[in-house]
Amino acid sequence: MPLLWLSLAFLTGIALSEYLGLPAVTWLGLAGLALAAPLLRRFWRRLFTGSSGWSRLVAGLVGAPLSKLQPPLLWWAILAAFALGGARFQLGLPDLNAPGMIASYNGKAERLFVEAVVVAPPDQRDRYTNLRLEVERLRPEGEELFEPVHGLLLARLSAAVDWRYGDRLLLEGWLETPPEFESFSYRDYLARQGIYAYMPSASAERLATGEGNPILRRIYDLRERALELVHRLYPDPEASLLAGILLGVETGIPQEVQRAFADTGTAHIIAISGFNITILSGLFTVVFIRLLGKGRRYLAAVLSAVAIALYTLLVGAGAAVVRAAIMGGLALLARQIGRRQQGLNSLGFVAALMALHNPHVLWDISFQLSFMATLGLVLYAEPLTAFFRGIAARFLSSETAERLAGAFGEYFLFTIAAQVTTLPVIAYHFERLSLSSLAANPAS
Repeated sequence: MPLLWLSLAFLTGIALSEYLGLPAVTWLGLAGLALAAPLLRRFWRRLFTGSSGWSRLVAGLVGAPLSKLQPPLLWWAILAAFALGGARFQLGLPDLNAPGMIASYNGKAERLFVEAVVVAPPDQRDRYTNLRLEVERLRPEGEELFEPVHGLLLARLSAAVDWRYGDRLLLEGWLETPPEFESFSYRDYLARQGIYAYMPSASAERLATGEGNPILRRIYDLRERALELVHRLYPDPEASLLAGILLGVETGIPQEVQRAFADTGTAHIIAISGFNITILSGLFTVVFIRLLGKGRRYLAAVLSAVAIALYTLLVGAGAAVVRAAIMGGLALLARQIGRRQQGLNSLGFVAALMALHNPHVLWDISFQLSFMATLGLVLYAEPLTAFFRGIAARFLSSETAERLAGAFGEYFLFTIAAQVTTLPVIAYHFERLSLSSLAANPAS
Protein backbone atom coordinates (compact mmCIF):
# COMPACT_ATOMS: atom_id res chain seq x y z
CA MET A 1 0.00 0.00 0.00
CA PRO A 2 2.83 2.56 0.43
CA LEU A 3 3.23 2.60 -3.36
CA LEU A 4 -0.44 3.53 -3.71
CA TRP A 5 -0.20 6.38 -1.19
CA LEU A 6 2.98 7.73 -2.76
CA SER A 7 1.39 7.61 -6.21
CA LEU A 8 -1.78 9.36 -5.01
CA ALA A 9 0.28 12.03 -3.26
CA PHE A 10 2.24 12.69 -6.46
CA LEU A 11 -0.98 12.95 -8.49
CA THR A 12 -2.56 15.25 -5.90
CA GLY A 13 0.46 17.54 -6.04
CA ILE A 14 0.12 17.82 -9.82
CA ALA A 15 -3.63 18.51 -9.61
CA LEU A 16 -3.29 21.20 -6.93
CA SER A 17 -0.26 22.84 -8.50
CA GLU A 18 -2.34 24.23 -11.36
CA TYR A 19 -4.70 25.99 -8.95
CA LEU A 20 -2.21 27.09 -6.28
CA GLY A 21 0.17 28.63 -8.81
CA LEU A 22 3.23 28.28 -6.55
CA PRO A 23 6.57 28.41 -8.39
CA ALA A 24 8.60 25.26 -8.90
CA VAL A 25 11.30 26.41 -6.48
CA THR A 26 8.75 26.48 -3.64
CA TRP A 27 7.63 22.93 -4.38
CA LEU A 28 11.24 21.74 -4.66
CA GLY A 29 12.07 23.41 -1.35
CA LEU A 30 9.18 21.63 0.35
CA ALA A 31 10.31 18.32 -1.18
CA GLY A 32 13.86 18.95 0.05
CA LEU A 33 12.65 19.55 3.59
CA ALA A 34 10.58 16.38 3.51
CA LEU A 35 13.51 14.32 2.22
CA ALA A 36 15.82 15.83 4.85
CA ALA A 37 13.33 15.05 7.62
CA PRO A 38 14.94 11.68 8.58
CA LEU A 39 18.20 13.49 9.39
CA LEU A 40 16.34 16.15 11.34
CA ARG A 41 14.51 13.36 13.11
CA ARG A 42 17.73 11.90 14.45
CA PHE A 43 18.79 15.36 15.62
CA TRP A 44 15.38 15.75 17.32
CA ARG A 45 15.85 12.49 19.19
CA ARG A 46 19.29 13.43 20.48
CA LEU A 47 18.17 16.89 21.54
CA PHE A 48 14.82 16.26 23.17
CA THR A 49 14.14 12.61 23.96
CA GLY A 50 16.55 12.14 26.82
CA SER A 51 15.90 12.82 30.50
CA SER A 52 16.88 16.46 30.15
CA GLY A 53 14.79 19.33 31.40
CA TRP A 54 13.97 20.27 27.81
CA SER A 55 12.32 16.89 27.26
CA ARG A 56 10.23 17.13 30.44
CA LEU A 57 9.28 20.75 29.76
CA VAL A 58 8.09 20.23 26.17
CA ALA A 59 6.38 16.93 27.05
CA GLY A 60 4.48 18.72 29.80
CA LEU A 61 3.39 21.47 27.41
CA VAL A 62 2.07 19.09 24.72
CA GLY A 63 0.78 16.46 27.12
CA ALA A 64 2.56 13.51 25.50
CA PRO A 65 6.07 12.02 25.25
CA LEU A 66 8.06 13.58 22.45
CA SER A 67 8.80 10.18 20.90
CA LYS A 68 5.10 9.89 20.02
CA LEU A 69 5.13 13.24 18.23
CA GLN A 70 7.65 12.15 15.63
CA PRO A 71 5.76 11.44 12.39
CA PRO A 72 6.41 8.07 10.70
CA LEU A 73 8.90 7.99 7.86
CA LEU A 74 6.11 7.21 5.38
CA TRP A 75 4.47 10.56 6.15
CA TRP A 76 7.59 12.41 5.08
CA ALA A 77 7.83 10.30 1.93
CA ILE A 78 4.19 11.10 1.08
CA LEU A 79 4.84 14.82 1.63
CA ALA A 80 7.92 14.64 -0.61
CA ALA A 81 5.94 12.87 -3.34
CA PHE A 82 3.20 15.52 -3.08
CA ALA A 83 5.73 18.34 -3.43
CA LEU A 84 7.54 16.65 -6.30
CA GLY A 85 4.21 16.34 -8.10
CA GLY A 86 3.64 20.08 -7.76
CA ALA A 87 7.15 20.79 -8.98
CA ARG A 88 6.74 18.47 -11.97
CA PHE A 89 3.66 20.34 -13.14
CA GLN A 90 5.31 23.75 -12.84
CA LEU A 91 8.51 22.60 -14.54
CA GLY A 92 6.44 21.26 -17.43
CA LEU A 93 4.87 24.65 -18.19
CA PRO A 94 6.65 26.30 -21.13
CA ASP A 95 7.45 29.97 -21.41
CA LEU A 96 5.37 30.82 -24.46
CA ASN A 97 7.07 34.20 -24.89
CA ALA A 98 10.63 32.86 -24.72
CA PRO A 99 12.87 33.62 -27.72
CA GLY A 100 12.74 30.82 -30.24
CA MET A 101 9.40 29.48 -28.99
CA ILE A 102 6.99 29.03 -31.90
CA ALA A 103 4.05 30.27 -29.80
CA SER A 104 5.73 33.67 -29.42
CA TYR A 105 4.86 34.33 -33.09
CA ASN A 106 1.14 33.79 -32.57
CA GLY A 107 -0.96 36.73 -33.75
CA LYS A 108 1.77 38.38 -35.84
CA ALA A 109 0.39 40.47 -38.69
CA GLU A 110 2.87 39.29 -41.31
CA ARG A 111 2.70 36.00 -43.17
CA LEU A 112 5.21 33.41 -41.95
CA PHE A 113 7.21 30.70 -43.70
CA VAL A 114 7.81 27.77 -41.37
CA GLU A 115 9.98 24.71 -41.98
CA ALA A 116 8.85 21.70 -39.95
CA VAL A 117 8.68 17.89 -39.90
CA VAL A 118 5.48 15.85 -39.51
CA VAL A 119 5.83 13.94 -36.23
CA ALA A 120 2.49 12.10 -36.03
CA PRO A 121 0.18 10.29 -38.44
CA PRO A 122 -1.98 12.77 -40.40
CA ASP A 123 -5.48 13.29 -39.05
CA GLN A 124 -7.42 13.07 -42.31
CA ARG A 125 -10.94 14.50 -42.55
CA ASP A 126 -13.30 14.92 -45.49
CA ARG A 127 -12.31 18.50 -46.35
CA TYR A 128 -8.96 19.00 -44.62
CA THR A 129 -6.05 17.28 -42.91
CA ASN A 130 -4.58 18.19 -39.53
CA LEU A 131 -0.82 17.76 -39.21
CA ARG A 132 1.23 17.82 -36.03
CA LEU A 133 4.69 19.17 -36.80
CA GLU A 134 7.97 19.78 -35.00
CA VAL A 135 9.12 23.25 -36.03
CA GLU A 136 12.79 23.87 -36.83
CA ARG A 137 13.05 27.33 -38.38
CA LEU A 138 10.94 30.28 -39.50
CA ARG A 139 11.11 33.55 -41.42
CA PRO A 140 8.57 36.35 -41.75
CA GLU A 141 7.46 37.43 -45.20
CA GLY A 142 9.83 40.00 -46.66
CA GLU A 143 12.90 38.61 -44.91
CA GLU A 144 15.41 36.21 -46.43
CA LEU A 145 17.07 34.62 -43.41
CA PHE A 146 15.42 31.87 -41.36
CA GLU A 147 15.46 32.03 -37.57
CA PRO A 148 15.81 28.85 -35.47
CA VAL A 149 12.63 28.06 -33.52
CA HIS A 150 11.28 25.08 -31.59
CA GLY A 151 7.98 23.68 -30.43
CA LEU A 152 4.99 21.82 -31.81
CA LEU A 153 2.59 23.26 -34.36
CA LEU A 154 -0.83 22.08 -35.56
CA ALA A 155 -1.47 22.99 -39.19
CA ARG A 156 -4.66 22.53 -41.20
CA LEU A 157 -3.97 21.78 -44.86
CA SER A 158 -5.75 20.54 -47.96
CA ALA A 159 -7.01 16.96 -47.87
CA ALA A 160 -6.13 16.54 -51.56
CA VAL A 161 -2.45 15.84 -50.79
CA ASP A 162 -1.30 12.53 -49.27
CA TRP A 163 0.79 13.81 -46.38
CA ARG A 164 2.80 11.27 -44.35
CA TYR A 165 4.77 10.94 -41.14
CA GLY A 166 8.36 12.10 -41.67
CA ASP A 167 7.57 14.64 -44.40
CA ARG A 168 9.58 17.85 -44.23
CA LEU A 169 7.33 20.75 -45.21
CA LEU A 170 7.65 24.46 -45.87
CA LEU A 171 4.42 25.96 -44.52
CA GLU A 172 3.05 29.35 -45.45
CA GLY A 173 0.38 31.14 -43.43
CA TRP A 174 -0.43 33.00 -40.21
CA LEU A 175 0.09 31.60 -36.72
CA GLU A 176 -2.69 31.85 -34.16
CA THR A 177 -3.34 30.82 -30.59
CA PRO A 178 -5.74 27.83 -30.69
CA PRO A 179 -9.31 29.08 -30.21
CA GLU A 180 -11.68 28.64 -27.29
CA PHE A 181 -15.35 27.91 -27.87
CA GLU A 182 -18.30 28.29 -25.55
CA SER A 183 -18.50 24.62 -24.62
CA PHE A 184 -15.02 23.44 -25.55
CA SER A 185 -11.51 24.84 -25.21
CA TYR A 186 -9.48 23.77 -28.22
CA ARG A 187 -6.55 25.68 -26.73
CA ASP A 188 -6.52 23.60 -23.55
CA TYR A 189 -7.05 20.39 -25.53
CA LEU A 190 -3.96 21.05 -27.66
CA ALA A 191 -1.93 22.36 -24.71
CA ARG A 192 -2.27 18.98 -23.00
CA GLN A 193 -0.43 17.57 -26.03
CA GLY A 194 2.26 20.25 -25.90
CA ILE A 195 0.85 22.24 -28.85
CA TYR A 196 0.54 26.01 -28.39
CA ALA A 197 0.59 27.28 -32.00
CA TYR A 198 -2.03 26.83 -34.70
CA MET A 199 -2.00 27.54 -38.45
CA PRO A 200 -5.64 27.09 -39.53
CA SER A 201 -5.31 27.98 -43.23
CA ALA A 202 -1.91 26.85 -44.41
CA SER A 203 -0.38 26.02 -47.73
CA ALA A 204 2.59 23.70 -47.83
CA GLU A 205 5.38 22.46 -50.05
CA ARG A 206 6.97 19.08 -49.41
CA LEU A 207 10.76 19.49 -49.20
CA ALA A 208 11.75 15.92 -48.28
CA THR A 209 10.32 12.60 -47.14
CA GLY A 210 11.40 9.73 -44.91
CA GLU A 211 12.56 11.77 -41.94
CA GLY A 212 11.64 11.11 -38.33
CA ASN A 213 12.08 7.91 -36.34
CA PRO A 214 12.58 4.96 -38.74
CA ILE A 215 10.78 2.51 -36.42
CA LEU A 216 7.75 4.76 -36.07
CA ARG A 217 7.77 5.36 -39.82
CA ARG A 218 7.48 1.63 -40.51
CA ILE A 219 4.79 1.21 -37.86
CA TYR A 220 2.71 4.02 -39.35
CA ASP A 221 3.21 2.62 -42.87
CA LEU A 222 1.87 -0.70 -41.61
CA ARG A 223 -1.10 1.13 -40.15
CA GLU A 224 -1.87 2.76 -43.50
CA ARG A 225 -1.69 -0.56 -45.33
CA ALA A 226 -3.95 -2.20 -42.73
CA LEU A 227 -6.44 0.66 -43.07
CA GLU A 228 -6.49 0.28 -46.85
CA LEU A 229 -7.04 -3.47 -46.50
CA VAL A 230 -9.98 -2.98 -44.14
CA HIS A 231 -11.67 -0.59 -46.58
CA ARG A 232 -11.11 -3.00 -49.48
CA LEU A 233 -12.68 -5.91 -47.59
CA TYR A 234 -15.69 -4.17 -46.07
CA PRO A 235 -18.05 -1.33 -47.03
CA ASP A 236 -18.73 1.73 -44.91
CA PRO A 237 -19.77 2.27 -42.17
CA GLU A 238 -18.66 -1.26 -41.18
CA ALA A 239 -15.12 -0.63 -42.46
CA SER A 240 -14.78 2.62 -40.50
CA LEU A 241 -16.11 0.96 -37.34
CA LEU A 242 -13.61 -1.89 -37.70
CA ALA A 243 -10.81 0.61 -38.31
CA GLY A 244 -11.73 2.39 -35.08
CA ILE A 245 -11.89 -0.81 -33.05
CA LEU A 246 -8.68 -2.39 -34.42
CA LEU A 247 -6.51 0.53 -35.49
CA GLY A 248 -7.79 3.48 -33.46
CA VAL A 249 -8.72 5.42 -36.64
CA GLU A 250 -12.13 6.96 -35.91
CA THR A 251 -12.10 9.86 -38.37
CA GLY A 252 -13.92 7.89 -41.07
CA ILE A 253 -16.92 6.99 -38.90
CA PRO A 254 -20.01 8.95 -40.05
CA GLN A 255 -21.24 11.65 -37.69
CA GLU A 256 -24.66 10.04 -37.27
CA VAL A 257 -23.05 6.74 -36.25
CA GLN A 258 -20.78 8.47 -33.72
CA ARG A 259 -23.79 10.35 -32.35
CA ALA A 260 -25.73 7.10 -31.97
CA PHE A 261 -22.91 5.52 -29.97
CA ALA A 262 -22.59 8.66 -27.82
CA ASP A 263 -26.33 8.88 -27.15
CA THR A 264 -26.46 5.28 -25.96
CA GLY A 265 -23.30 5.56 -23.86
CA THR A 266 -21.49 2.90 -25.89
CA ALA A 267 -18.82 5.06 -27.55
CA HIS A 268 -16.16 3.07 -25.69
CA ILE A 269 -16.84 0.13 -28.02
CA ILE A 270 -15.10 1.88 -30.92
CA ALA A 271 -12.18 3.09 -28.79
CA ILE A 272 -9.02 1.11 -28.07
CA SER A 273 -9.12 0.23 -24.38
CA GLY A 274 -7.99 -2.24 -21.78
CA PHE A 275 -10.28 -4.89 -23.23
CA ASN A 276 -8.33 -4.87 -26.50
CA ILE A 277 -5.00 -4.98 -24.68
CA THR A 278 -6.15 -7.86 -22.45
CA ILE A 279 -7.15 -9.96 -25.46
CA LEU A 280 -3.90 -9.21 -27.29
CA SER A 281 -1.81 -9.85 -24.18
CA GLY A 282 -3.29 -13.32 -23.79
CA LEU A 283 -3.01 -14.02 -27.51
CA PHE A 284 0.64 -12.94 -27.75
CA THR A 285 1.54 -14.93 -24.64
CA VAL A 286 -0.03 -18.14 -25.98
CA VAL A 287 1.58 -17.72 -29.41
CA PHE A 288 5.09 -17.03 -28.08
CA ILE A 289 4.92 -19.87 -25.53
CA ARG A 290 3.92 -22.31 -28.27
CA LEU A 291 6.71 -21.06 -30.52
CA LEU A 292 9.44 -20.96 -27.87
CA GLY A 293 8.27 -23.68 -25.46
CA LYS A 294 7.19 -23.47 -21.83
CA GLY A 295 10.80 -23.45 -20.68
CA ARG A 296 11.23 -19.96 -22.15
CA ARG A 297 8.15 -18.36 -20.63
CA TYR A 298 10.19 -15.35 -19.44
CA LEU A 299 11.33 -14.65 -22.99
CA ALA A 300 7.74 -15.15 -24.16
CA ALA A 301 6.55 -12.58 -21.61
CA VAL A 302 9.17 -10.06 -22.75
CA LEU A 303 8.26 -10.55 -26.41
CA SER A 304 4.56 -10.21 -25.53
CA ALA A 305 5.26 -6.92 -23.76
CA VAL A 306 7.22 -5.67 -26.79
CA ALA A 307 4.35 -6.68 -29.09
CA ILE A 308 1.87 -4.79 -26.90
CA ALA A 309 4.11 -1.72 -26.98
CA LEU A 310 4.31 -1.84 -30.78
CA TYR A 311 0.54 -2.20 -31.03
CA THR A 312 0.14 0.79 -28.71
CA LEU A 313 2.23 2.86 -31.10
CA LEU A 314 0.31 1.46 -34.06
CA VAL A 315 -3.04 2.72 -32.75
CA GLY A 316 -1.75 6.17 -31.82
CA ALA A 317 -0.65 5.75 -28.18
CA GLY A 318 -3.61 7.56 -26.67
CA ALA A 319 -3.75 8.02 -22.90
CA ALA A 320 -6.27 5.20 -22.35
CA VAL A 321 -4.26 2.79 -24.51
CA VAL A 322 -0.97 3.63 -22.81
CA ARG A 323 -2.53 3.05 -19.38
CA ALA A 324 -3.89 -0.32 -20.47
CA ALA A 325 -0.59 -1.30 -22.10
CA ILE A 326 1.50 -0.49 -19.02
CA MET A 327 -0.89 -2.36 -16.73
CA GLY A 328 -0.86 -5.27 -19.15
CA GLY A 329 2.94 -5.31 -19.07
CA LEU A 330 2.93 -5.24 -15.26
CA ALA A 331 0.45 -8.13 -15.21
CA LEU A 332 2.75 -10.19 -17.46
CA LEU A 333 5.73 -9.42 -15.22
CA ALA A 334 3.82 -10.31 -12.03
CA ARG A 335 2.66 -13.60 -13.55
CA GLN A 336 6.19 -14.65 -14.51
CA ILE A 337 7.76 -13.86 -11.13
CA GLY A 338 4.93 -15.59 -9.27
CA ARG A 339 3.43 -12.46 -7.72
CA ARG A 340 -0.21 -11.50 -7.76
CA GLN A 341 -0.84 -8.09 -9.24
CA GLN A 342 -2.44 -5.64 -6.80
CA GLY A 343 -5.00 -3.71 -8.81
CA LEU A 344 -5.02 -0.48 -6.78
CA ASN A 345 -1.23 -0.35 -6.50
CA SER A 346 -0.79 -0.97 -10.23
CA LEU A 347 -3.44 1.57 -11.21
CA GLY A 348 -2.02 4.29 -8.97
CA PHE A 349 1.55 3.61 -10.04
CA VAL A 350 0.69 3.62 -13.76
CA ALA A 351 -1.23 6.90 -13.40
CA ALA A 352 1.73 8.48 -11.57
CA LEU A 353 4.16 7.16 -14.18
CA MET A 354 2.10 8.65 -17.01
CA ALA A 355 1.75 11.95 -15.15
CA LEU A 356 5.51 12.03 -14.62
CA HIS A 357 5.93 11.94 -18.39
CA ASN A 358 3.08 14.35 -19.12
CA PRO A 359 1.39 16.05 -16.13
CA HIS A 360 -1.45 17.28 -18.34
CA VAL A 361 -2.67 13.71 -18.87
CA LEU A 362 -4.74 14.07 -15.67
CA TRP A 363 -7.07 16.45 -17.53
CA ASP A 364 -7.43 14.14 -20.55
CA ILE A 365 -11.03 12.87 -20.66
CA SER A 366 -10.10 9.51 -22.20
CA PHE A 367 -7.54 8.96 -19.43
CA GLN A 368 -10.07 9.87 -16.74
CA LEU A 369 -12.69 7.50 -18.15
CA SER A 370 -10.16 4.69 -18.54
CA PHE A 371 -8.80 5.24 -15.03
CA MET A 372 -12.25 5.35 -13.42
CA ALA A 373 -13.49 2.31 -15.34
CA THR A 374 -10.49 0.30 -14.16
CA LEU A 375 -10.99 1.60 -10.62
CA GLY A 376 -14.59 0.41 -10.71
CA LEU A 377 -13.50 -3.06 -11.81
CA VAL A 378 -10.86 -3.24 -9.08
CA LEU A 379 -13.19 -2.06 -6.32
CA TYR A 380 -16.56 -3.55 -7.20
CA ALA A 381 -16.20 -6.42 -9.70
CA GLU A 382 -15.26 -9.09 -7.18
CA PRO A 383 -17.72 -7.97 -4.42
CA LEU A 384 -20.60 -7.87 -6.91
CA THR A 385 -19.67 -11.32 -8.24
CA ALA A 386 -19.43 -12.72 -4.70
CA PHE A 387 -22.81 -11.20 -3.83
CA PHE A 388 -24.43 -12.77 -6.89
CA ARG A 389 -22.71 -16.10 -6.17
CA GLY A 390 -24.11 -16.09 -2.63
CA ILE A 391 -27.65 -15.49 -3.87
CA ALA A 392 -27.36 -18.16 -6.59
CA ALA A 393 -25.99 -20.69 -4.08
CA ARG A 394 -29.27 -20.52 -2.17
CA PHE A 395 -31.14 -22.05 -5.08
CA LEU A 396 -28.45 -23.96 -7.01
CA SER A 397 -25.51 -26.21 -6.26
CA SER A 398 -22.22 -24.55 -5.41
CA GLU A 399 -20.60 -25.64 -8.68
CA THR A 400 -23.49 -24.35 -10.77
CA ALA A 401 -23.57 -21.10 -8.80
CA GLU A 402 -19.83 -20.67 -9.37
CA ARG A 403 -20.12 -21.15 -13.13
CA LEU A 404 -23.18 -18.91 -13.37
CA ALA A 405 -21.51 -16.18 -11.31
CA GLY A 406 -18.45 -16.27 -13.58
CA ALA A 407 -20.47 -15.90 -16.76
CA PHE A 408 -22.95 -13.37 -15.35
CA GLY A 409 -20.16 -11.36 -13.77
CA GLU A 410 -18.11 -11.15 -16.96
CA TYR A 411 -21.03 -10.09 -19.17
CA PHE A 412 -23.06 -7.95 -16.78
CA LEU A 413 -21.62 -7.27 -13.33
CA PHE A 414 -18.21 -6.11 -14.61
CA THR A 415 -19.96 -3.59 -16.84
CA ILE A 416 -22.03 -2.30 -13.91
CA ALA A 417 -18.87 -1.99 -11.80
CA ALA A 418 -17.20 0.13 -14.47
CA GLN A 419 -20.30 2.28 -14.98
CA VAL A 420 -20.57 3.13 -11.28
CA THR A 421 -17.30 5.05 -11.38
CA THR A 422 -17.46 6.45 -14.92
CA LEU A 423 -20.96 7.96 -14.77
CA PRO A 424 -19.84 10.94 -12.61
CA VAL A 425 -17.05 11.73 -15.09
CA ILE A 426 -19.45 11.53 -18.04
CA ALA A 427 -21.99 13.74 -16.28
CA TYR A 428 -19.34 16.34 -15.42
CA HIS A 429 -17.76 16.62 -18.86
CA PHE A 430 -20.74 16.06 -21.14
CA GLU A 431 -23.48 17.38 -18.83
CA ARG A 432 -25.79 14.52 -19.67
CA LEU A 433 -26.46 10.91 -18.78
CA SER A 434 -27.89 8.24 -21.03
CA LEU A 435 -30.30 5.95 -19.16
CA SER A 436 -30.22 3.61 -22.14
CA SER A 437 -26.50 3.01 -21.47
CA LEU A 438 -27.43 1.02 -18.35
CA ALA A 439 -29.03 -1.58 -20.61
CA ALA A 440 -26.95 -1.08 -23.77
CA ASN A 441 -23.55 -1.59 -22.17
CA PRO A 442 -24.23 -5.01 -20.61
CA ALA A 443 -25.85 -6.12 -23.86
CA SER A 444 -22.81 -5.01 -25.85
